[in-house]
Order: sequence, then C-alpha cells, then structure tokens
Amino acid sequence: MTDSKSSAGALACLVDLKNPPPRPEDAYGEWKGGWIDYDGMSLRVGSVHGDPGRFAAGSGPELPYGQSLAFGDYRCRSDQAGLVCVNYAHQSAARFSDAGVQPFGCLQPATAPPQVGEMFSC
Repeated sequence: MTDSKSSAGALACLVDLKNPPPRPEDAYGEWKGGWIDYDGMSLRVGSVHGDPGRFAAGSGPELPYGQSLAFGDYRCRSDQAGLVCVNYAHQSAARFSDAGVQPFGCLQPATAPPQVGEMFSC
C-alpha cells in the first residue's frame, strides 16, 4: 500500500508474520507486529496503530507469482519465497513473507524508535 499524499510515497505492508517482533514496553495503543513501513532509507517492523490508516482504502488484486509492479521509486515482485521490493533511489530492498522480513542493500540493523518493534536503516 502506498499513499503519496500522507506518507511521502513510503510503502506500507501488513504481513501475517509467524514470529513478529514483540511489543515494546513503551508501546501504548493497538500493537500491529506485522505492520511494515519502508521508505527506502529505513524499514520499520511492528508499530502502534489505532486505526487502519491507509489500509482503509481496501486491498487491490493479488500480485500473481512471477509478476512485478512498479510505482514511484519501487519495483516489487511476487514469488513463492515472498514479496521482494526494491527502492532504486536508495539502492535498498526487502523481502516480506510470513517467515519474516529480510533487508538488503544499505539497510542495516538500527535502534528502533519508541513504539517500533525492529528498525533497519541506511
């Protein structure tokens, strides 16, 4: 899901993770362990959300395995191992699947800000 009007074109995903990051002690509100925000320079896994946000717009058609979709600085491709999205502007990428989130390129583990489960940053 993207929403260039309110999120500067960042990609957001809701992934049904088998082992989501635990809720941080400082988190208050509705914890969503599989909420992922990816803007190319950072990747956040798990955060607090009191409403569906940009997901209120619903969901579009499923991207079939082997197919890709390009929008803004992103290209995403679906296959049996998960969804891989590349941000060309920042030379980073991530794979999303129920097994977890795997960062690539410049994305390295970083200290998560308050109310976020895991963070990777360039």
